[in-house]
Amino acid sequence: LMSPFEGLDEGPNFLSEEDRGAINVDLQSDAALQVDISDALSERDKVKFTVHTKSSLPNFKQNEFSVVRQHEEFIWLHDSFVENEDYAGYIIPPAPPRPDFDASGENLQKLVEGEGSMTKEEFTKMKQELEAEYLTKPIIIK
Repeated sequence: LMSPFEGLDEGPNFLSEEDRGAINVDLQSDAALQVDISDALSERDKVKFTVHTKSSLPNFKQNEFSVVRQHEEFIWLHDSFVENEDYAGYIIPPAPPRPDFDASGENLQKLVEGEGSMTKEEFTKMKQELEAEYLTKPIIIK
């Protein structure tokens, strides 16, 4: 199984060669590692996420960094855990679903036509998805 990370420039943000082993972190009591996925952007047929990491762990070269990852990379990571015998017996959450940007457009069309309704949370999510999709469109200059 080939890693989707092979061949990528790892840059200064990642662990050094000698520190790439397993790191045990108690996420309940140790706030030394925080990971936040702030957005999902649709670029043609790919969905990309920005992953922000903050850590005070000595294993990382920097305390804060961000990387952009494609949805397929999260699926690969999930499948790698599921297929690895070292993680047998661990509860591995399901892989994240691929965001459906087309559904937001359909929901908006139903609202315009007076055929639909949504909660404030659904509206906020739809608005964010449509804004993200809009921002990925190229600007055409005459």
